Amino acid sequence: MGLEGSFPIEDFKRLEKLEFLDLAGNRFSGSMSFKEFKRPEKLEFLDLSGNQFSGSMSFKELKLENLKGLNLGYTKFNKLSDIEALTSLKALSLNGIGINDSSVVQGICSLKNLDELQLSDNKFYGPVPMCFRNLTSLRVLDLSKNILSGNIPAALITPLVHLEYLSLSGNLFGGSFSFNSLGNHSKLQGFELGPLNNDSHVDTEDLALPPPFQLKDLYLSGCNLNNQTQKIPSFLLYQKEMQILDLSSNKLVGQIPTWLLQNNTNLEVLVLKDNSFTGPFLVDDSLGTNLIQLDISNNDVSGKVPQNIGLSFPFLRWLNLSGNSFEANIPHSLGNLTMARSIDLSHNKFSGEVPSQIGTGCLALRILVLSYNNLHGNFPSGSTNLTSLQILHLDNNRFNGSISHGLSRSPSLSLLDISNNSFQGKIPSWIGNFSSLKALDMSANLLEGSLPDAICKLSHLEFLDLSKNQLIGPLPACSELTSLMFIHLHHNMISGPISNMLSGSFNLTTLDLGYNKLSGGIPRYIGKLKELRVLLLGGNELLGHIPLHLCQLQKVTIMDLSQNKFSGPLPTCFNNISFGRGQFSTDAFFAYDQPFGIKFVANLPFLAMEIFSSEYSIAFSEQEKVIFTTKSRSEHYAGNILNFMSGLDLSCNQLIGAIPPKFGDLRHIRALNLSHNYLQGSIPSRLSMLNQIESLDLSYNDLSGEIPSELASLTTLSIFNVSFNNLSGRVPDTWQFASFDESNYRGNPGLCGPLLKRSCNPFAPHPENVGDQDIEVDGAIDVAAFAWSFFASYMVIVISLVVILCVSPYYRRAWSFYIDYWILSRFYEYCRSRSLEKKQTWKVFNWNVRRR
Repeated sequence: MGLEGSFPIEDFKRLEKLEFLDLAGNRFSGSMSFKEFKRPEKLEFLDLSGNQFSGSMSFKELKLENLKGLNLGYTKFNKLSDIEALTSLKALSLNGIGINDSSVVQGICSLKNLDELQLSDNKFYGPVPMCFRNLTSLRVLDLSKNILSGNIPAALITPLVHLEYLSLSGNLFGGSFSFNSLGNHSKLQGFELGPLNNDSHVDTEDLALPPPFQLKDLYLSGCNLNNQTQKIPSFLLYQKEMQILDLSSNKLVGQIPTWLLQNNTNLEVLVLKDNSFTGPFLVDDSLGTNLIQLDISNNDVSGKVPQNIGLSFPFLRWLNLSGNSFEANIPHSLGNLTMARSIDLSHNKFSGEVPSQIGTGCLALRILVLSYNNLHGNFPSGSTNLTSLQILHLDNNRFNGSISHGLSRSPSLSLLDISNNSFQGKIPSWIGNFSSLKALDMSANLLEGSLPDAICKLSHLEFLDLSKNQLIGPLPACSELTSLMFIHLHHNMISGPISNMLSGSFNLTTLDLGYNKLSGGIPRYIGKLKELRVLLLGGNELLGHIPLHLCQLQKVTIMDLSQNKFSGPLPTCFNNISFGRGQFSTDAFFAYDQPFGIKFVANLPFLAMEIFSSEYSIAFSEQEKVIFTTKSRSEHYAGNILNFMSGLDLSCNQLIGAIPPKFGDLRHIRALNLSHNYLQGSIPSRLSMLNQIESLDLSYNDLSGEIPSELASLTTLSIFNVSFNNLSGRVPDTWQFASFDESNYRGNPGLCGPLLKRSCNPFAPHPENVGDQDIEVDGAIDVAAFAWSFFASYMVIVISLVVILCVSPYYRRAWSFYIDYWILSRFYEYCRSRSLEKKQTWKVFNWNVRRR
């Protein structure tokens, strides 16, 4: 009802015979006390769920001995005590109040009359309390969405033979579970388990057939179901009352059996997504089922979609066939789904045109997703009745022609994505009539003309992508786009100055105007966009000094001003910008949920609880995508990756002056590109403080001096380029720098070091002229053995020569003559060289005299 404030206890004092009090779904706050009631013990049902009551509640003080039903779900009570005083309690719901108090569990275990217990969405952790097995009257037990762990509690389940609904999903259970544990549960109607750990599994094939129960609802998502055979449970063949079946994310294989739908004519929800089903999807013409939701997405089902699918399932509201290998045309019978709210056929191999029957027959359609197929033609091709359409994805197909005027018949559109097609012509002016539009993506088409002023009317627009088209003309002058968060206009031919189009977009997170023909300077209002994270203006004709007001953008993580005509020095205040210190949020800026649930009404006349529900939703989360050049290549950064990427690109401008040492304060930056400018001076040693830098490009400047040895401490550096400067001295060759080569330093003749094979000693011989002293180093020569053998040979020769000279007089005379001759010849050569030196000196003297 929307009531709020404190609960008016005074107005209830005289209600002595009050037995039923339902305050659910209001906004009452403060504490809740019944001490002033004259006879509160007559109260049998109390529902305070969905309010903001806080504080503590002592059930012993309330004296509610006759209370049979209590619902405190999603309140803010921080302490519950003496719950065991509620001896008559039969139904208890404490969902979503965040408790993990063991005393509350012990108190619950003493309530022997309890037959309905809901403890979902709390903080209970550890193994399941085994004292619950003493509550043998339980019909409903919901322990889902907690932090329970350990093995799946088969020992708890076995004695509770009266169970009708059991939910253990959303916990951290491990181990294995056999459906044989449910062999005595003849009353069981609903069972919910999963997802489980990767090393856990559920086995259904040891259950005796036919099983003792007739299930209505079965949820076994992510349970590694039948990990030996990977087949759909065979006991489902005997389940005639099934209404909700979810076997998603189980690696099931084979063809989807036709008997699954033939035997279960009451089936309303069938979810088989995220498995490995193959083969065709066959549907019996005579089914006539009550199916409301069908989801077989993300399998490998192939062939054609049954042409009669729209006739076999006339009550379908949610149809998801995405992520398969369906081919051929989309069946015309889908136009018979007059109650359909969501149809997703994306990521298949559909071809041909979209049947016009979808546009005229699906009157209740809110979501239509046809992305990533081979569809052509146009949609809608004529008049439509899609007046309720909110989300339309036509992206990544081969649609052509002008944007259909039939879309104007869908005034409730909140998301329109026609990107990556071949649409031509101008952006229609009626686009401004979509007053609820939050996301518009027309990128990568053949659109031309100027941006229409009608875009300024989209006051709720949060995402705009018109990039990669042939748009011309100036940006429209408007300030009404106050909700805009992401804008991409890159790779067009937009000209003129950056207008005041975004002056009112104070929530702007990404501004991408790169690779156009924009001129002039950067307007001052850009510095007032305090939420800006990405600024991409590269590839334009912007000029002048880089304005200092950019330094006010303290949350920017990526900035690209490259390939412009900026001049002047580098701003020293850039160290005020975060460049990675903050987190970039790429959460979905809007989502659409279409819940569907089966509500089980308990037999107690005073208590209605939702026991088992299945929620299906299609949410569009247009994650931010950014193209930024780093490591000498253009990379796409999207989603949470942007939390880890930061960079500054000022390359290919006309910047002068020195690199400010304060750039060393950008300690979280990962890519810095200052190449192709006219920067002078030395490389600041403070750049060694960039301890997360991965790419540093200073090439094609006029930098001089040595490369600071401190840069060797940058262990994360993988790209380093200082080519074509005037640097000199020894290049670092330790740590990361040992992996660089000559290509990182070319065009700097003054650099030297082992990496460049250029000695830093000007008097040392060139490495190519050094003798062959290293030859055979790697060979098989034993150096010690060689030395000994050489010495022995030498001694043998000397001794032999001495012996010969002592024995033969002839050889003594010959040896003496040879020694005398060698001495005289050396003396003669010495005298001759001295004479030539004197002559040469005299010639040089005479030449100098003649010069004078």
